[in-house]
Amino acid sequence: MDYEKPFIFIDTNFGLDEALMIKMAFNSFDFEILGMSTSDGKMNPVLAAENIVGLSTEEGLFLPVAAGKPFSDYQHLDKEIFSTTKDYIETISAYENIIDKAEDCGRLDIIATSGLTNIAKALEEAPEIEDYISHIFILGGETDEEVSGTFIEDPEAVDKILNTSIDLFLLPLGIANEPLLSDDMIVKLYGKDKNLDTILDEFKNEPLENRLLKAPLLLYLTQAPEAFIFEESGFGVITSDLEGEVGSLYRTNSRKKNYRVTRVNEEVFYDFLLGSLWVLNHRA
Repeated sequence: MDYEKPFIFIDTNFGLDEALMIKMAFNSFDFEILGMSTSDGKMNPVLAAENIVGLSTEEGLFLPVAAGKPFSDYQHLDKEIFSTTKDYIETISAYENIIDKAEDCGRLDIIATSGLTNIAKALEEAPEIEDYISHIFILGGETDEEVSGTFIEDPEAVDKILNTSIDLFLLPLGIANEPLLSDDMIVKLYGKDKNLDTILDEFKNEPLENRLLKAPLLLYLTQAPEAFIFEESGFGVITSDLEGEVGSLYRTNSRKKNYRVTRVNEEVFYDFLLGSLWVLNHRA
């Protein structure tokens, strides 16, 4: 039987760790990226989409990128790291982009580094695509009254996804926040790729404690789940402050099991990170 590469859809923003993850994904030959959408996060979703399109253009790739809508009024990072024109952003909504790609391939894996609003909306508008999505890899998943920033803005979306039949892999921020991009790693990576250098220049401007690698670790989870230890359980999410900390997960007796990361081999992850970014992106 011929090996079939996974089909990947990425729902993200353009924080520094997300920019680095996107660059790693563009470098990879282990899966095919069918499309991307942006959720609220460090950047306004439209500006995040513009940066993603700018990076993909620099990489010689054309990907359908659709912008989501801002979920809150907080001050976003307003910075154009990779320039583009708005004309290149898809005119359809973010959730419609997810629906289209799920229907097209029939076996989609989704990487979600920001809020889950776009994915939940896609499932609400087209329930049949639940059968076309194999896995969702989610950044977030705090329990015991701890709250994931990616869950607190739209816990109803989290609840919607937790109650699907889709296999879910949850990477809690308490674990995701541990790996950091050190000066030594920046030195090893710098000077090999101009687009990577642009991203690394942004990292250089941050103190070490802000050089998080959350999104790259989530990408690693999609490629090497055997490097992680999981808690297998049913989960619900608190959606009202009358119930506790909104956005916090709690365990349930549901027969539907999700996989929540409890430990990762960081040294092997760093090897993956360096290997992914040393591979120059020259696709046939």
